[in-house]
Amino acid sequence: MRAEQRVVKDSLSDQLMSLGLPKQARLLNSTEFTQVLRRAEIKVVKGPVQLKAQRNAAGRARLGLIVPKRGIAKACDRNLVKRVIREQFRTAQKRLPALDIVVQVFGKVSTQQLAVALQKHFSMLVGQSNPGGDK
Repeated sequence: MRAEQRVVKDSLSDQLMSLGLPKQARLLNSTEFTQVLRRAEIKVVKGPVQLKAQRNAAGRARLGLIVPKRGIAKACDRNLVKRVIREQFRTAQKRLPALDIVVQVFGKVSTQQLAVALQKHFSMLVGQSNPGGDK
C-alpha cells in the first residue's frame, strides 16, 4: 500500500511541477531587470500596479517581480502578492509573446483587484502582439 501511495504522491508532484514557473520563465539578474525598466517598449500603470515589458530573444515570455517593503510592509502580504502575480503569469504564459515583463507593486492592493488587473494587462499584451487576431 505504501508503494502505491508513493507513486500517487510522485505523480501529483510531477503534475504540480509542470504547472510551475521554471527558471527559463523568470528574469534572474539585475541587468535583465534594469534593461526592461530603462528600455521598456510597453508601460501600463493601473493604481499601485505597474507593468513594463520589452521584447526578448529568449523565445518565451519571462517574468520579473518587484514588491518592495515600502509598499507592503508585512512579508506574508508581499509573498501573497508575488504568488498571485506568478499564478496570473503562469496561466497566461502560453498566450504571451516573447517579452521580458516586470511587474511592480507600489502599495497595498487586494489580491482580487491584483488578479483582475493582471488578467487585463496580460490580455492587452497578447492583443498587441497579435493585432489581426488568430486566423
